[in-house]
Amino acid sequence: MSLLREVRTDISHLPAPKLLRYLLKDVFAGKSVVTASLRAPSIVVLKMIADIDPDTPVLFCQRGHVYEESQAYREKIVDILGLTNVTITAGGASSTGSCGFFQHEQMWVGTSVGDGRVRETVHLAEALLPYDCWISAVYHSPKPENITHRVDICGDKLRVDVLRHRSANDIRRFMLDHGLPFHPRAEPRKIAKPTTQGAVADIYHF
Repeated sequence: MSLLREVRTDISHLPAPKLLRYLLKDVFAGKSVVTASLRAPSIVVLKMIADIDPDTPVLFCQRGHVYEESQAYREKIVDILGLTNVTITAGGASSTGSCGFFQHEQMWVGTSVGDGRVRETVHLAEALLPYDCWISAVYHSPKPENITHRVDICGDKLRVDVLRHRSANDIRRFMLDHGLPFHPRAEPRKIAKPTTQGAVADIYHF
């Protein structure tokens, strides 16, 4: 059985926190990395990661103009979660590297004039080289339609999207239940009330 099929079989019944623990501690200990932005789904994944191992490498993807609020928010999130292995990357050359696949994240980023924004690509082949497991947690654009599983192969990496079947309401509930602040420029709609069941990750549908 291939590693991909083996992992998919093992994780088919696991909620996101348990899936992450399985990957970070059992299968890819010391060989995993997380790519993230500052949107709420990224913060949810980072919270789960921090609860398992706050020293997990985190690459905050950053392109174009960065608002002062965003810099301050990133620092606040890192401090709140206790993340200890954080890098900020604008990506490298648009190369497929040795794996023959484009490994990248796509983001909407602000412009230096007004409140406009543009779509940027952060090429990650070089940054991902030391790792075997890539937890992709940048949620600026819909994932490609051909990616239907939480775990897939992207070249020589296992690419993981633990919130593949997330709902916006689940994300908002998780943020509120765990006391996580939203980005100051975000406008969360119809914020769900904190659950009365407590901050138990398994109640969320991811």
